[in-house]
Amino acid sequence: MIKPWYLGPVLGAVALAASVYWWHAEKERWVPPPARRPDLPKVEPMPQAIKVRAKQAVEQPLLWMSRRPVAVDVKKSSLVTELMQSRLTAVLESGSDRVAILQRPDGSTLKITGETKPWRVESFDGRKAFFVSADDQRVERPLEAGSAATVKAGPIGDRLRRPAANQ
Repeated sequence: MIKPWYLGPVLGAVALAASVYWWHAEKERWVPPPARRPDLPKVEPMPQAIKVRAKQAVEQPLLWMSRRPVAVDVKKSSLVTELMQSRLTAVLESGSDRVAILQRPDGSTLKITGETKPWRVESFDGRKAFFVSADDQRVERPLEAGSAATVKAGPIGDRLRRPAANQ
């Protein structure tokens, strides 16, 4: 007859032997699970920054007592004077489309096309651009040639500054 207190150590020894056998026989068959990519949230592009021109707000702050609306006539006459004081730096043409680029006295650029309001480019003859307003005022601006100071240094700029002696 087998004594019951022998049963515990015998079962433990059998379990240990089975574990050792399984470890040596099956350890080479284990394969790691395939890598999983995380689910990324949908990313929407950020809206473009809105360029705010706050010239009128700076000139006439909102909570000042002297704030008055800008007179329309002053604005029209200022556009005429602004156009007359600006320098015509370039006129780009593609078919019937024209874009005139002017430089204001403060150094900023002004772009006038054939469809802009109140002024538009009517024609360009290679030397002069003719502008027409909505109320048929006409302004003629000559194309201003660039000076040598505006030519940048470099291999191409050096050739533009100095005429070639061989030619």
